[in-house]
Amino acid sequence: MQKIALLMRKMILATSIVCFVILVYACSRGSIKQISFIKNTDKTMEQMLAQAKSQKKILFVDVYTTWCGPCKWMDENTFSDARVGEKFNKTFLNYKVDGDSFEGVNVGIIYRVNSYPTYLFIAPDGKVIHRIEGMMSVEGLVQEADFVVNRASK
Repeated sequence: MQKIALLMRKMILATSIVCFVILVYACSRGSIKQISFIKNTDKTMEQMLAQAKSQKKILFVDVYTTWCGPCKWMDENTFSDARVGEKFNKTFLNYKVDGDSFEGVNVGIIYRVNSYPTYLFIAPDGKVIHRIEGMMSVEGLVQEADFVVNRASK
């Protein structure tokens, strides 16, 4: 009985190591691509708007909080999806702002953020093109991104 338990532990350990190696390899090869966010701990909203203007890109802002369940769900399920990552990294400048931080409170006041998560698509001139509140599926967020690009090009 003890030999079987020991053998099972070794099998579980070996399987875990193999899965970890595969995951590390996949991440290093870039096959797992998520949205690359610049965080409010690294840059201010003002700096991000200046960068969006200089790069002539739309700024995508995720206003979240650490205690928000739907915000965590978005990070784990939608923002981590390769299709979303590819579209958003190519099309937008992506900024993540903690709504409870000093910068987040200011963003919340300026852009009237009343719930979390809130997503803002901001033109390089600082005007909001589109806003979304709540959880979104991968397909839904990709469609919203296409809508914003189409709207901004008119």
